[in-house]
Amino acid sequence: MPQNHDGTGAFEVSVELGALTSIAHDPQVAVRVGPAVASLVNGVGGDPLLQLRLLHQSRSLLFDMGDSGRMALRSAHQVSDVFISHGHADHIGGFMWFMRSRIGHFPPCRLFGPPGLLGHITGMLQGVLWDRVEDRGPRFVVHEWHGDHLKRWKLDAGQGPPAPLEDLATPDNVIYSEPEFRVRAAMLDHGTPVMAFSWEPFGKLNVRKNGVEGIDARPGPWLHDLKMAVLRSSPDKLISPGNGYTYRAGDLAEKLLIQNTGEPVVYATDFADTPENIKRMTDLARDAHTLFCESSFMLEDADQARRTGHLTTEATARIANAAGVRQLIAFHFSHRYARRRNQVYSELLRFTDRLLVPERETAPSGCRSTRSDR
Repeated sequence: MPQNHDGTGAFEVSVELGALTSIAHDPQVAVRVGPAVASLVNGVGGDPLLQLRLLHQSRSLLFDMGDSGRMALRSAHQVSDVFISHGHADHIGGFMWFMRSRIGHFPPCRLFGPPGLLGHITGMLQGVLWDRVEDRGPRFVVHEWHGDHLKRWKLDAGQGPPAPLEDLATPDNVIYSEPEFRVRAAMLDHGTPVMAFSWEPFGKLNVRKNGVEGIDARPGPWLHDLKMAVLRSSPDKLISPGNGYTYRAGDLAEKLLIQNTGEPVVYATDFADTPENIKRMTDLARDAHTLFCESSFMLEDADQARRTGHLTTEATARIANAAGVRQLIAFHFSHRYARRRNQVYSELLRFTDRLLVPERETAPSGCRSTRSDR
């Protein structure tokens, strides 16, 4: 049984065959967070690849694209968005398999990443001959984050060069938003720009007590219209609540609505222990339900961590503690600790009480995961 720091443990849950990997030797940690399950496809020691399954939509988001061959083909078909931290091979090398899995009549998949992502994706697309796919080639919309805006291009395999699309603003570092959730990002330094991501589900929109009466109106269909305008980020939509006045949705929402916050899942890997990186990560992970964060080196190898722009166990724990996350799942350990995993976890536990320690999974079925209910 996997154990949390307080001894309550996590419990094992059955998941649909193929939803997680079937042959990984590392623990396959899966965390249920509201309407989603977040799982490390290659375990805590393999190539970074976090699958976030939206349970009520038969849909997945991916964070990084390391070795993806262990994903079920059906899961790849259900991916709508991929958030890539940077272009190093262990974070983007699985894209070739993913690209092949998208041959067919699938909607375009959105790809998000730092400047340079378009070149990486275009290069891989151009490395394949597409003469036999006809109109079934994979399609993508590539988004590069340039601070206050996203640059975008449409890519259809075998159909010519990237087609530029209109830039999109990214207020408050929100790089993607829809009615059920948003994704915020932070730009970190690893000797190259690296993005970290926070998936943030929206809570329910509730009407303030006595709010409707306060504007001399009665509940009606207009309240649904108001909520949808908020969820769709349409503050200028006009709403008529039947009291003889018409309001901007944004103004009326401030008077009437309260939105509870959901529980974020934060993903971060490959960045140096510098003051600016630590501040940006702490801000991004503030009060998150689960922080998936690299912990590449033990303190005995701190010099190697500094040379390569990675975190030590202490730095990872420091971020989790400062951000007040509910639980920390450390991953992306150096392969030098493959036979010393318990020592890595013991060192992490010296610095934080927020760590989830999974048990090494050896069951051949691959149909088990761990879930924390702290």
